[in-house]
Amino acid sequence: MNEYDRQPNPGTGLRGPRYARRNQIIPTADAAEDGRWVAADESGWDGDQLHGAPRSRYLSVGSVAISDADAESIVEEIRRATRLQAPELKFSGAFVGSKNGTRRPILSGLLAPGGALHGRASVYLIDKHYFVVAKLIDLFVEEKLYKQGRDIRGSGQARKMARSLFTEGPRALGAPLFDRLLASTVAFTSQKNRDQRVTPDDFFDVIEQAWTRSHRRNVTDTLALLRTTRQEATEYVRDAFEPNGTLPQALEPLIPAVRAVTEIWSRKLGRVNMLVDDQRALTDVNLDDIETDIRDRGHPEFRYLSRGLHLGHLRRGKSVEHPSLQLADLLSGAGYAVAERHAGVPNPAGDDLHSAVVPLIDQMSMLPHDEPAKVAQPGAPSVTSRTG
Repeated sequence: MNEYDRQPNPGTGLRGPRYARRNQIIPTADAAEDGRWVAADESGWDGDQLHGAPRSRYLSVGSVAISDADAESIVEEIRRATRLQAPELKFSGAFVGSKNGTRRPILSGLLAPGGALHGRASVYLIDKHYFVVAKLIDLFVEEKLYKQGRDIRGSGQARKMARSLFTEGPRALGAPLFDRLLASTVAFTSQKNRDQRVTPDDFFDVIEQAWTRSHRRNVTDTLALLRTTRQEATEYVRDAFEPNGTLPQALEPLIPAVRAVTEIWSRKLGRVNMLVDDQRALTDVNLDDIETDIRDRGHPEFRYLSRGLHLGHLRRGKSVEHPSLQLADLLSGAGYAVAERHAGVPNPAGDDLHSAVVPLIDQMSMLPHDEPAKVAQPGAPSVTSRTG
């Protein structure tokens, strides 16, 4: 434990014992022996309510390899160019909507070759609906087969299964039933089901209907496996929701997103220090788990060499106090706007920024394909479209 871990929590907007440690009080600064700082922020977060959520079906995590010491001058440059006086620079206040269209080229210029953030910026996208399908495989099918000595994650079979179910499911089941399968998965596995109003019987009634209706072999085969995982579903309820349960927040996407973003930057830069915005899902315990997951891979003597990952500090901070987090907010907001456009939601910011942002979308993103460039394509207008 170092000096930051011992301090109370004046440096973030969150209070209470779950946020008593891991707070970055002072500005970040790069040092050769300590590694580079990376700031990360999100847009589109709805917790584990990943279906029928009030916001977009996408979660965007923007990250910038920059310290507060270096970010401060860039933030001031943006303020001068945009004539913004607010104490905190935020995408939602400065770059959203038709009225702010003249400001968006400033952000594009920062990300373009020769710009101050070129080569320092990354966007990690999560398609929330695909995330639900992947968790459906991960929590039940993978768990069952692991007990039998089969590793479908390491072999890539789990990913193939999830992508097939996601892409072929709407046609195999019909869109309404596929939608119900997603909604039922969220209702059964999310933290809102602590009272267990949605029982394993309720959940498997939907799986049974989907299996009966399916008329595509890949989907039928996956649902046939799911039909046999009632024991795993019962164990999930016990481990996740009973007193002293051991399976926290299985459907919370921000936790694996922070872990993935850390991996992305560590593979590029070596040792990195992560500063994340103060989000209530990022408790001390959850940040501890992310750090443990990154550090404890491979043989203890060779874990960083074998995995290529090296994490220094993992901290949270309040963006108004950290200019690096303000730059991460601009990037996450831009990624969200572009994803909204791709989802068919009219978004002037997405129209203006997609050419600058799409090349920054990492291939590790939680998407049902390996081609981030597809996000440049605008989707069909949604019946729930909102203007940006």
